[in-house]
Amino acid sequence: MSSQVLEPSQIDKVRHPDGSKTINGYRVGVLLGHGAFAKVKRCQDEGGNGETYALKIFKKLMLRRQRDFIRDVEKGGMKIRTALDRVYEEVQLMKHLDHPRCVRLYAIFDDQAQTDGKLYLLLEHAAHGATMEWDPDGNSYVASDGELFLPEDKARCYVRDTLQGLEYLHSSSLKIAHRDIKPQNLLVDKEGRIKIGDYGVAKVMEDDFSVHGTEGTYYFYSPEMCQTGYSGHDGRCADIWALGVTFWAFAYGSVPFWHQDLVTLLDSIAESRFELPATSSLTETGKAFLLCLLTPKPTERPLAHELQEHAWLNLS
Repeated sequence: MSSQVLEPSQIDKVRHPDGSKTINGYRVGVLLGHGAFAKVKRCQDEGGNGETYALKIFKKLMLRRQRDFIRDVEKGGMKIRTALDRVYEEVQLMKHLDHPRCVRLYAIFDDQAQTDGKLYLLLEHAAHGATMEWDPDGNSYVASDGELFLPEDKARCYVRDTLQGLEYLHSSSLKIAHRDIKPQNLLVDKEGRIKIGDYGVAKVMEDDFSVHGTEGTYYFYSPEMCQTGYSGHDGRCADIWALGVTFWAFAYGSVPFWHQDLVTLLDSIAESRFELPATSSLTETGKAFLLCLLTPKPTERPLAHELQEHAWLNLS
């Protein structure tokens, strides 16, 4: 597959006698996951290489019906932005990504004249899925093998890979804030390496690396996003904090701030008072690294390129 992302192409669909489908030469297989507006299925290239990909499938009519009012920066006042607009923004952003630690977008299949049809994104496939999944019954994270936390060596590899991806995203040439770093969005490929996925709320930062607006997953919000008088934040620093919450999930199977009442939750994050649980074998060096990620003041929180020099990450 060429690294060149194609412009949207028409949809060529073939239905097979067994009920399966081929979309633009890719045989669609089992369901890998689904969300509110999309589902992801494994697919295989029916051409010469037989490579496996992930096919993300959106129903455009459903996306058009989901609307928000946002401020029109150019004309003033308010304007409507649909969920489909947001998906197209995600596509435009992903076109620029070319890094081994970030999920790649390879092709876009979209009959743009058909407003109630489907939009297909052909994505890099991560064979082992998410690093961990959230268990709503136990209010905890669970690894793919059913364990409540990851071995420290594996957590180290995952965090190291994620920092490499974040350094790329945060670079001066891209200035992309992911804004939803969490275990479910860190995917594991067939070689056991991390691919940062799901750029649905990612955003290009301003020249000073600031972003305005709080999107993502509440439990992974940084303190500066939750404080009174909020007027924007450094997107890089917020991603690092979210990686800290993610590392906490790797090490302890939980999150540092948890409350069912949203106001109480955000207030507790803003105060950023926490104690490391005593229920893990995490080494002292690992704990020190975790505390670096969860530095309350964003101006004192190390960035991705700085964190990669930490002793914990460079243990064999």
